[in-house]
Amino acid sequence: MAKKQEKKAETYFNLIDVCIALEEDNAVAGNAPAMFKKLLTDYFFKREIEESKKMEIFFNNYKNPAFLEGKTSLYSIDLEEFKNFIEGESVSESLCGNIMLSKNYLQSFYTHHVPDFKKLPEDIKFEIFDKVKAKNNCIIGAFQKMSEDKNADKNRKVIALVALILKNIYKKTGQPFNQLPSVDETISTTYRNCQEVFNSSQKQVSDLKSDSKIVFRPPLSAEVELRIPSVEKAANVLGFRAAVDLDEGIRRTAEWYRHA
Repeated sequence: MAKKQEKKAETYFNLIDVCIALEEDNAVAGNAPAMFKKLLTDYFFKREIEESKKMEIFFNNYKNPAFLEGKTSLYSIDLEEFKNFIEGESVSESLCGNIMLSKNYLQSFYTHHVPDFKKLPEDIKFEIFDKVKAKNNCIIGAFQKMSEDKNADKNRKVIALVALILKNIYKKTGQPFNQLPSVDETISTTYRNCQEVFNSSQKQVSDLKSDSKIVFRPPLSAEVELRIPSVEKAANVLGFRAAVDLDEGIRRTAEWYRHA
């Protein structure tokens, strides 16, 4: 006799990839409530919507959570606040409780019963409650995993960048790491204008005629992760020498953009 195959548990651990795609989607980019709704329909409850027109109708009328209003990215949401929203005051008032105890859901997936949770048999109620709690935990777990992935990725990049800087300092100065003077002095001496490149000097801001601030956001999938550009090879092989310095280059670039 063949054994009944157990259904594989949902995990959603590739949430960070889905969110990166949403950040690049012009229809929802910069709008956290719209991105969250798209996550529900195209990711967390995709199967249910594909199997039932009633669930599609349900999500067409779904109201986005108030705490997401005004937010531009799902990366910046407070995890504790998000967890409280998902779990609600009770199982029935949780995110998945509101969805999976709805008339639309019960009509779609419990067709042999009256689509009213209060009138369902006790064993069916317990079954649905277990599903609701499991789904809530999956969604919370997916966002926690995304936060961990983002922080781990940031740490990896910082470590890789420091290693790359030290490697290049050694190549330029011949000094091993344990013989270097202070970090600030070594880096600023070896890489001229590094503070200005990172923070923008007052003159550069003035040339750009912009009050924009630098905002650090998670990288897009096709972004070059680390660069320390050098024209040393071009100088040695081609005899190239820059005609203008960094400040003048920024001023000319800004002028070109204004009239392009």
